[in-house]
Amino acid sequence: MNFRKWYSALMCCALIFSLISVSTEKAQAQEGETSPSITLPDGTKLAVDAVNAVRGENGITVYTGDYSAPFTATFENDKVVEFIVSGGIVLEKNTNGSKGTYIPLHNVVISASGTAKEEMEAITTGDALTLNGITIPEQMNRFAVVNGTEIAINKINAYRDENDVVLYDAGYGASTNTNQWGLELIIENGVITGMAKPDGKTYNNSRIPGQGHVLSVQAGSSYYNDLNAKIASGEIKMGDPVEIIVHEETHLASRIAYDAMDPKLKEDNPGGWDSANNKPFDGFRGGDQLIVYTSDYGKETTGTNAWGYEVIVDENHRVISVGGNNSPIPDKGFVLSGHGVKADWLKNYAKLSAAVSMNHTTKEMVIMLTPQSSLDRADYRIKTSTALLQKSKDMFMDVPYAKIEQKIAEAKTVRGEIAKLIELQAFDQMTLKSAALDSLMDEVINLNMESRKVDHRAIWIRPLETNIDEVRQHLKLIADANLNQVYVETWWDGYTIYPSDNPLAPHNPMYKGFDVLQAYMDVADELGLEIHVWVENAFLEGNKMEQKPEWSMIRRDGADYWEVDGHTFYWLNPALPEVRKFITDLYVDLVSRYPVAGLHLDYIRYPDNYGTEIDYGYDAYTREQFMKTFKTDIDPVNLYPGDKLWPEWQQFRMDIITGFVKDLVPQLKKISPKLSISAAVFSDFYSNPYYKLQEAGLWLQNGYLDNVFPMSYKLDAQAVVHDAEETLKLAGDLSYVTMGLGPQAKVSRPVLVEQAYETQKKGTSGSAYFEFLSYFGDQYNVPLKQGIYRNKAIVPFSNPGLSVKTILMEMDRKIDEIYVPNKGMTDAKSYKKDLKVLINKLNENKTIDKRAAKLGGDLEQLMNNLSKDASVNAQVKERMMFDLKYADHIIKIYNNKN
Repeated sequence: MNFRKWYSALMCCALIFSLISVSTEKAQAQEGETSPSITLPDGTKLAVDAVNAVRGENGITVYTGDYSAPFTATFENDKVVEFIVSGGIVLEKNTNGSKGTYIPLHNVVISASGTAKEEMEAITTGDALTLNGITIPEQMNRFAVVNGTEIAINKINAYRDENDVVLYDAGYGASTNTNQWGLELIIENGVITGMAKPDGKTYNNSRIPGQGHVLSVQAGSSYYNDLNAKIASGEIKMGDPVEIIVHEETHLASRIAYDAMDPKLKEDNPGGWDSANNKPFDGFRGGDQLIVYTSDYGKETTGTNAWGYEVIVDENHRVISVGGNNSPIPDKGFVLSGHGVKADWLKNYAKLSAAVSMNHTTKEMVIMLTPQSSLDRADYRIKTSTALLQKSKDMFMDVPYAKIEQKIAEAKTVRGEIAKLIELQAFDQMTLKSAALDSLMDEVINLNMESRKVDHRAIWIRPLETNIDEVRQHLKLIADANLNQVYVETWWDGYTIYPSDNPLAPHNPMYKGFDVLQAYMDVADELGLEIHVWVENAFLEGNKMEQKPEWSMIRRDGADYWEVDGHTFYWLNPALPEVRKFITDLYVDLVSRYPVAGLHLDYIRYPDNYGTEIDYGYDAYTREQFMKTFKTDIDPVNLYPGDKLWPEWQQFRMDIITGFVKDLVPQLKKISPKLSISAAVFSDFYSNPYYKLQEAGLWLQNGYLDNVFPMSYKLDAQAVVHDAEETLKLAGDLSYVTMGLGPQAKVSRPVLVEQAYETQKKGTSGSAYFEFLSYFGDQYNVPLKQGIYRNKAIVPFSNPGLSVKTILMEMDRKIDEIYVPNKGMTDAKSYKKDLKVLINKLNENKTIDKRAAKLGGDLEQLMNNLSKDASVNAQVKERMMFDLKYADHIIKIYNNKN
């Protein structure tokens, strides 16, 4: 069946033509313009003689996606000229009629013959044309036909989120790893061979056939109910035919107005001014704005916040980088920075190697993407990847040089194939090859990152498994991704995941008696993973503790719940001694019964407190205690920001939380001295104490925690690096710092990798990822395992002595394999000798931690000698010094804790 007939029949929009001429064309048609025509850039209007018909000898014919063939008819070069037009912009001008002209999806082809050819001869690429009285069909470019039922596909090989329909193939992995909120069809040889039917309990997680697909429909999708009903009635069943049609965009253009260029004053961009605070928004970028930054802006970066989207354009007006914020501004190029709807516009059109042109008079820009862009992108990426490899060599990086060179060679071969496919106008195949080349180049970027063997790599997971096979499947995914710690949500929604004797904390009935925690520990032991129990403290989620209503957290207005985005949650009151005892007893029992590696505190705070009516801690007991403590008759319920005692009221509640942490830690350590106690905290230690009533910075300075996880769920790298630096200052040598990164926030994969890698360099112990479904569903595991997690690693604080030994052994290896062969050191004998002496001191496993604890002076002497050695290359010296400081940091934390 001809796919174009399918498209025209379905009439479903897959691409938003925002701010382009399509809407104008439709409006003109509705206003009564019956004769189709084309308006040229100079205002000349030419009549259109035919639409989707045989080309005449003298006139204009327009072809759309409704035409019966993917190409126009062949033509004689001296008699006809044809133009591919996208969004009212001329993308290509074709004067070679040997194959006709390709009619791209969502675009039109204008064919001018005879005198019309002469009238349009001067039109060129980038010109704007207006199509009057011509309707461009709204077509799907990705859809499935399941036994006659048409289903639009909005994602391919991606995490299935709310309302999504996702198509998976073998390139994604062995299974879809989807949750229970959907249904899936396994498709092989064009028919249904398997189903994951919805029951609200069982993961869909279908196997992906090597030569087939899985069609995954989330429960919120508009297709879900109809498809589910047809499956239930037997109208759709095993063996039914399925046709998958995927046609990628190859020609794309759009025009939009920008709001300002290099704004420095309020007058330059009034929309970028924050009137409430009488200052500009970050980067002078306001809501739903598009700003252009050039070297005339006078700053190295745009200065924008994390809530937008930016692309960097080089001096040739080609997009060379996409995503992120606060981007570096190139000397000869510029940055396009969008927020809101204009950020969405950039995401849709500003693809790598797209061409950008600007009209400063009208303050408009045009972005164009053609098959040639794929070739340009291939050339650019091969060039930059080659330069990146050379930079790694110059810096004596510990990366697989031979493998990187192999990938670059493969990319050059694929580049040649892309060029051939463009020549043949085989554009669907070209897009597949372009994607393959991009994957190779992405891998090269990741391979140029070092993978340290002493590194904390953690993941949070809410266990929904009801048998050990499901547990094993998920933990194997984690182990295969070279992560090493699992933070299992053990006390959540008021229930435990293990058989509990506490009537106020019963075993969650969803597990049907299955001890999930024990299963996690058993399987993790097999796979070499550590299990830490993740607990929610006073947060009960949606399950109010009916047996103890007097334990509820009370809002200023008397309500006993917390509302967020339309959802109702409940908290226990941490000010009550009986609540603190209940929680403490729960954790004491937990770590007594299960030899877990650590206990991880979450929601160790109050609900958000802003000093308004939505403010918490106003139960009678807490208010009375405050009034007694401060010898005042002022009831806190009448205190607001600005009142004399408001700071004391804030601090009083913060001290309640701090006191709980201070009392809890020694009780747990008494039971399990090696238990690692950590906490997930908000990353702004200076303002968030007053909003969350969580003084985590003080906990670090007092050494209450073994590890802290600042939750830095941000969309750019610089903000996360800043959070890492601030946390490291507070933690010093009293606690490890593990960055909490947010796959669930939909940060782009390259940016998340950069967040993890750059914060490593600042001295963190590693990263933790929130959470399991997002991490594997959106395949963050793929680039991380290619790069910074390609080697397995041990956790620094779990095995301090072995960690120090591993770092020293790695230093010795790098001297032999990298520094000396590449002439970074002229005489390595003394360093190898010193390293060998230190390594030998750590050969007794039973006392390795205590032996390592005594190496501080030796490491300091080695660093001192290295700093004075002019014969060692500066880059090599820096790398060795970093390793030695990392080992020294581990020793100092161990000594401070012991």
